Amino acid sequence: MLPRLSSPSWCARALAVVMLVSAVPRPAAAFEITSATAARDEAGQLGVTTQLRDPIESRVQASLERGMPATLFLHAELWRHRPGWFDRLERSADATLRLRHDVWRDEWRLERNGAAPMSVDDVDSLAIVLSRPLVLEIPGLDRLPDDARCYVVVTATVKPLSVEDAEEVEGWVSGEVRNQGHAGFGVITQLPRSLFDAVRNFTGFGDSRDQAQTADFTPADLPLQRH
Repeated sequence: MLPRLSSPSWCARALAVVMLVSAVPRPAAAFEITSATAARDEAGQLGVTTQLRDPIESRVQASLERGMPATLFLHAELWRHRPGWFDRLERSADATLRLRHDVWRDEWRLERNGAAPMSVDDVDSLAIVLSRPLVLEIPGLDRLPDDARCYVVVTATVKPLSVEDAEEVEGWVSGEVRNQGHAGFGVITQLPRSLFDAVRNFTGFGDSRDQAQTADFTPADLPLQRH
């Protein structure tokens, strides 16, 4: 069970966390989606290609260097224009990429469900990989008329820290670094989620988010993208 908010020792520890992480500088955000284009493959599948600028900001890098994982979350929505009425959301798709720094091997890792993990030597190489075109497939294009006017809205979010991430690191620390003393993140994971999010956002460890929209298109006019 979580300690009661009225506990003096718990409040003191929570205040210590706020003071500790509030000392981290918060540079101006530079993360953004620079392009979003729609195309179809030879099987008729809709694919949206995006490119990111500065996917690993300095504050995210600092968090990764301390062994805290981060997440790049991509969300794409296929919308259909409806004259004289609200546009209709037809389908959506998501992709999640996990960013990690293995401090023992000094490897920077990129993990994605359904794909083998990728390891690079430094954070600059990881940023280069993330800055390459990223393709997100959206099903359901075949259900639309060939002349339907559509567009796709893409949202990219970098989440440097979450309660689940902190709990994961806490378990790793307590399970593998016992001989170095217990220096885990238990004080962080004991914070209620709402307070955890408030501390994270206040101290500059909040999410970075950007959104972009493709040009209008019809299924019949989509360019063919060859793999």
